[in-house]
Order: sequence, then structure tokens, then C-alpha cells
Amino acid sequence: MSYQQHLEQEAEVWGAEAERMAQQLPPDWAHYRHLWHNRLLHAPHIDALLAEITPGMQVLEAGCASGWLTLALAQRGAHATGLDISTKSLAVARQYAASVQDSITGRLTYAPADLNRLTLPAASYDAIVIQGTLHHLVDLPAVVATLHQALKPGGRLWINDEVRDVSGGAALLAAAAMFLLPTHTPYRDKVRGLLRFGTQAPARIKASMAAEGLSPFEGAGRDHDWLTLVQQQFVIERLHWHPAITGYLAHQVALPTALALPVLRLVRALDTALVRLKLLQASGVVVYARKA
Repeated sequence: MSYQQHLEQEAEVWGAEAERMAQQLPPDWAHYRHLWHNRLLHAPHIDALLAEITPGMQVLEAGCASGWLTLALAQRGAHATGLDISTKSLAVARQYAASVQDSITGRLTYAPADLNRLTLPAASYDAIVIQGTLHHLVDLPAVVATLHQALKPGGRLWINDEVRDVSGGAALLAAAAMFLLPTHTPYRDKVRGLLRFGTQAPARIKASMAAEGLSPFEGAGRDHDWLTLVQQQFVIERLHWHPAITGYLAHQVALPTALALPVLRLVRALDTALVRLKLLQASGVVVYARKA
């Protein structure tokens, strides 16, 4: 299958996901911030990014999906552009943005783009943001170089993404937690699965955590050390490492919010401690960087 065919399949997968999510929740940070994984892991960092945005800033989001973060940037007064491979995702983004036009104090543009073959005007952006996209890209050296030349000197690069493969230890701990905690899989099916797969059960959880086979380019960027590429070209101000399994479990646990959040916060505390002790590998990282 050709690169273009893979690209079209990738766009179709994420377009369908954007449409599915939009049926459940408006693509707006005001709504997305209440999702469990955001409340547990991402909200402080997204809020910190948005606090840096001032009216008139030129800001680019590479891989905007349904556009909720690009929209939030424009609502802060930025001239915000969101790029994505999926025209269906961009259609969701545009339709919702039109419905909240009065809340946008800056300018908002959505455009289709293949990020692996991206061309951008030099020294044009005050900030570039990337959320959960780099691990899908196949030509990260070229992408990082393009982002570097497109930023103005002193411009902000903000990345929140996966940084390495799921470790065996994380998969084993996640498998145990998945078996013990109430999830969307009934306990009888968990027991049947354990009897059927035995010691291979953690490997199946590992594949699930890595979203193997979800889309043609899922995990393609893990073949490159994108964090080292960024460190070589940008000034790193701060790194925040995510715990190993909390984000995955936040999507799996089936409990009322009043019970789920305390349980997941306990998991996060243990998970974070194990990462700090280097007994588990972090699942991802938030990068606050600038162009020198």
C-alpha cells in the first residue's frame, strides 16, 4: 500500500473519531477539561499554555483534530491556525467554531496539511503547539526542523505527547489494575480472558496501551527520539513527565465520577512515585521550549 493510501486511511480513522466525539461532547476546552484524563494529567499544562497567549500572537497548532485547542487559542485573542490531515475533523472544528463565533476574540483558521511534508513560512509564529501528534509522524527530523524555522526567535514550542514504547512493567501493572478495578469489560469476561491468554494477558494490555493497529501511522514516530531532536534545536525550559498507566486507566475505569476520580488519584500517586523511582517508564512528556 502506498504512502498516500495510508495517509487517506489515517485521515479516515481520525475523522470518524472526531465525529464520534462531537456527538458526545462539544470540541471545546470548556467541556474537554472535565474529561477524567484531562483533569488528572493535562489540564494544568493546557491552562499554563493558554495563560501565555496574548491578543495578536500568531499561533499554530500542528495536528489539531477537532480543533478544540486551536479554538481556545483564538478565544485568548491569538491569530490561531490549526492544521490536520483529516478534512472530516476540520469540518467538525469549523462547524463548532461557527456556533461559538462570538467567543472568538482573535482570528481562527483551519486548514488541511500532511505534517510529514509540511512547509511553513520562516520566523512567522510566536508559538507552535502540538498535542498527541508527533508519535504518528514518520519523518520527525524534517518536522522538527520545519517547526524550528517557522518559529520567531524566542517563540514558544509546546508539546504534549508520547515519548517512548510502553514498558513491560507498565503493562504488567496496568493488567493487574484492569483486572481488579471495575472497567467497561465485565469481570466474567476478564476471568475468561485470563484463563484463555494466561501469561500473555499483559502483552495484550501493552498492545492496547500502545493503540497498536488503531490507524496506519499509529506509533510510527516511536522509531525516532523526537525529544532528543527537540532538545538539539530548542532551549528546553521545563519537562513534565506523565505517569505510566494513569492516563490509560482513566479511559477504562467504569465508575461514577465521584468514585472514579478518588480511585484514579490514588493510582496516579502510586504511578508517579514509581516513575520517579525509575521502576516504571513515563508514558509521555510535556515540553516547554523556546527557539533561541
